[in-house]
Amino acid sequence: MRQLGRSQARAYYADIRRIDMPSYKTLKSVVASLAQSFTSLMNYRGDDYVMGHIVYAAWSTGATRLHVDLSSGVMEASQLLIPEVQDAISQYVRWFPEIVQRSNSSMDFISEAKLLITVDPTVRRPCRNVGFQESPFTCIVRVVDDRGKEYVHKISDWWYPEKVLPDPKK
Repeated sequence: MRQLGRSQARAYYADIRRIDMPSYKTLKSVVASLAQSFTSLMNYRGDDYVMGHIVYAAWSTGATRLHVDLSSGVMEASQLLIPEVQDAISQYVRWFPEIVQRSNSSMDFISEAKLLITVDPTVRRPCRNVGFQESPFTCIVRVVDDRGKEYVHKISDWWYPEKVLPDPKK
């Protein structure tokens, strides 16, 4: 068996530590990934995107806020928690530890993990040339590590439901 020189051995063991040691640094990418994924076109349930369901529920009820603890799965009571949204959130809560682990971090580092969605159902604008109305939303994913450091990713954008509300004038 070949002997490693001092610098080769140092580099070899540094690589092993990088692979095997969980890192706090990657929590920044965890929050970004979760926010982007939750608000993406890949998050589809039933007959619409999850954000479409949330906006539609906001229009129908006037509710504006959805708050979830990603570590425990506790969902603050909200009229935005229709079955399709609950299903999606439950899936993200189940995925959360796996996402943290795959990012080479550890759930042991996390003292708090929250998802907050807000929608303003009183504001609507025409959506491009598709004949739909859309409303503004904000998605914030916030993780606090065991040292008290916050990792936050915020997405502010507009979304339209693919369902059409009945015209109140008719």
